[in-house]
Amino acid sequence: PRLLDAAIKAGQLQFSKMVETEQRLAKRHIVVVPGTDRALYSLWFKTTDESQKISLGALRGISTSTELVKRLRIPPEQTEFALNRIVIRDTYFSDTCPTDPICDEKAKKNPFRTSDGSCNNLQRSSWGKSRTQFRRLFVPVYADGVRQPRRAQNGGELPNVRLLSTSLAVTARSQGNDPNVKWSESENTYWVTQYGQFIDHDMTSTVQSKLTTRLGEIQCCMEDGKHIDKDMLHPECLPIDIPKNDPFFSKLSPARRCMNFIRSAPARRSDCRLGYAEQMNDNTHLLDMSNVYGSDAKVARELRTHKKGSLNAEGTGISSCALSKGITGKDPPAHVKCFKAGDGRSSVTPNLAVTHTIFMRQHNRLVDLLADLNPHWNDERLYQEARRILTAQMQHITYNEWLPVVIGREKMQELGLLPLLKGFSRDYDENVNPSILNEFAAAAFRFGHSLVQGQNHLYDMKRKKTGSVQLRHHFFKTQSLYTPGNLDKFLVGLATQPDQKVDNVFTEELTNHLFEEDGKGYGMDLLSLNIQRGRDHGLPGYNSYRALCGLPRSKDFDGLIDLIPRQTVDKLKSLYASVEDVDLYIAGVSERPAKGAVIGPTFQCIIADQFLRLKRGDRYFYDLGGQSGSFTEKQLEEIRKTSFARLICDNSLVQLTQPLVFKSASTV
Repeated sequence: PRLLDAAIKAGQLQFSKMVETEQRLAKRHIVVVPGTDRALYSLWFKTTDESQKISLGALRGISTSTELVKRLRIPPEQTEFALNRIVIRDTYFSDTCPTDPICDEKAKKNPFRTSDGSCNNLQRSSWGKSRTQFRRLFVPVYADGVRQPRRAQNGGELPNVRLLSTSLAVTARSQGNDPNVKWSESENTYWVTQYGQFIDHDMTSTVQSKLTTRLGEIQCCMEDGKHIDKDMLHPECLPIDIPKNDPFFSKLSPARRCMNFIRSAPARRSDCRLGYAEQMNDNTHLLDMSNVYGSDAKVARELRTHKKGSLNAEGTGISSCALSKGITGKDPPAHVKCFKAGDGRSSVTPNLAVTHTIFMRQHNRLVDLLADLNPHWNDERLYQEARRILTAQMQHITYNEWLPVVIGREKMQELGLLPLLKGFSRDYDENVNPSILNEFAAAAFRFGHSLVQGQNHLYDMKRKKTGSVQLRHHFFKTQSLYTPGNLDKFLVGLATQPDQKVDNVFTEELTNHLFEEDGKGYGMDLLSLNIQRGRDHGLPGYNSYRALCGLPRSKDFDGLIDLIPRQTVDKLKSLYASVEDVDLYIAGVSERPAKGAVIGPTFQCIIADQFLRLKRGDRYFYDLGGQSGSFTEKQLEEIRKTSFARLICDNSLVQLTQPLVFKSASTV
């Protein structure tokens, strides 16, 4: 007990030092400047006050764990076993322990989901709930066993992530093509990428650490692109060092040597024990349209008109949100408004904003239809019934149209993931936890970043190209949607422009110009950020996941050639000291696609497992029978008629499109 008390006090001291560092940074005006790429990146990780409160509590447990490891000299591989014996409820910060929601009789009989995902599982009421930890396939690999980022097998540093990005990620420019365009002969449309991002924002939103004062964002680099002195660096920073000879950033004036990277905020451990850090999902972990409706009751209320069950919409279906000086440094034109949706990232690109518009309009369309059929229903009943139907339609589209393209129809059949043609499913298993895998959120489901096109094309109703938008100029900007007819042109463009292939080819819009500030000529590098995020979360190396997925564990780099092209393997060999060091993300996107899939076998394995759990662990999954939220057989028959093409045509001026919008018209 005395040792524990000493560790707790030392942990408190570390927390106090962090607050002091924040005060010193503020005095020297080392803060994120509105309108910069760092500001937009922080907007991407918009953290709620509730999430901030949870993460600060979790930090106390991590600080205590770190001190105990130091004092007892516990080896990293033994840390979890040693610390997991200590229950936080027995310490003075017992108030940081999570409490499971109570599911009463009303919850058991409720035909509608809760906003925060609680009580989906009546026995384990926090499974799937917002602001809870991600699940893991493996115990994390932290250098200290608690939270320090992974190191190489030989104890040294892992390769620099920006060097990995510039060495391994082939850009369109290096292939001799237009640097803003990724060329593709894919049979899939750009809807595969865009719909994937849309549902990703339904299931995952990793919470980022914030200043304890909540008065701003953490700055990990100087404004001129230099590193902050170590004694001034915020402990939640993990800045990315940009090599001196970087092919892009070294040519800027002044050359930039530092890229901002803030660590993911820790979550309260569900077991209420000391041990390694877990990361937090701000959204519900379920396919429940939380990106449209919100992941808590407060946000859900703010999005409603509270009249006739509808969601708040203005004009073209775009509702007002806080696009203000606080975010961009300048006010948008008076007539331009951006989305406010259940997930705060809905305006990140015009294509995502368009996708949100379709689903928001569909909700309001359903409300009108239901009101005509049931004039006695009040606002709440209309809202909940429309929400229930729209969630079912989205789940059907996901499993019937989109997922077979991504993981392959054979894998769907093998796992029983293809929707039934008639009748009810009995797949629900209360012992299956649907919560999102850390490996899914921080690596595998980021495969879509490889698919992104640098230019998004607009087409008229005759499939004639009428214009394009360059991605770097349209992050968190919705102006292009206010040109009459453009929303529909974006929709036709998504169904016409071919998708990319999952590989190590990335558009420069993401590797050099992510969230670029107007007039600056540079932004951030999403590939570097993705690899760094995996290390931040303690994800083991790629080889471990190969073995887990039933693939041969490679004894050396040459053993990777079965799935990864020789040229890429040779580059990996020149950059990493050991095959065990190779990061999951970069190797995963470099794999050749599995049969009938757009992704390689390792990511196919992780993503398939997650969607299996999302189906079997969701008590409200749309085709289940015998549950409080089950539809009647006739209602289910109608839901099975849903197609994404139908939703687009019903909620826009698009009158004609291919029936399978994830496939190019010539291949349908």
